[in-house]
Amino acid sequence: MRHYEVVLLVHPDQSDQLSDMLKRYQDMVTKNGGNVHRVEDIGRLQLAYTIKDMHKAHYVLMNLECDGKTLSEIESSFEFNDSIMRHLIVRMTKAETTPSKLFLLHNKDAERKRNKDVERKQIDPEIGDKDKTTDQQDNMKLAEATDQDTSKDLGVKSVTDLNESDTLISATQKEEDGDEKV
Repeated sequence: MRHYEVVLLVHPDQSDQLSDMLKRYQDMVTKNGGNVHRVEDIGRLQLAYTIKDMHKAHYVLMNLECDGKTLSEIESSFEFNDSIMRHLIVRMTKAETTPSKLFLLHNKDAERKRNKDVERKQIDPEIGDKDKTTDQQDNMKLAEATDQDTSKDLGVKSVTDLNESDTLISATQKEEDGDEKV
């Protein structure tokens, strides 16, 4: 069996039916002896360009392990489902189980953690005051990690890198200015 990553763009009006649709696809994979490693409901996001007169879509990311027959069955169900605007299936070398960068970027993981903390605080109200500072620290660490990952992925230079390149440029300009005076 091979590993696949599936990205779905679901019509925003059909978002309420998304859980049933995902359950059907997961059942289809497991029924045929496959495995579902990760399902991430990223949420509604702005599209880069208009698709079927829609400016937003509901994004879903799934990592599956299945055979070719099951994959073709799933793909044909995507094509005949009107609520799926676009789909992309990519073959992977191994199973991905960690949260994706898109999922982390939109803080869905932090929201899930906050929801668990809210439930816990409702049970024991004394926990609320103690956890405020740790929640803030965790959120700051998550934001810093996300910023670092994003800047690495985009090839963005840090402030220190820019300062070093500026000093190199100014040194070469001084040498050129000294050559011109002679």
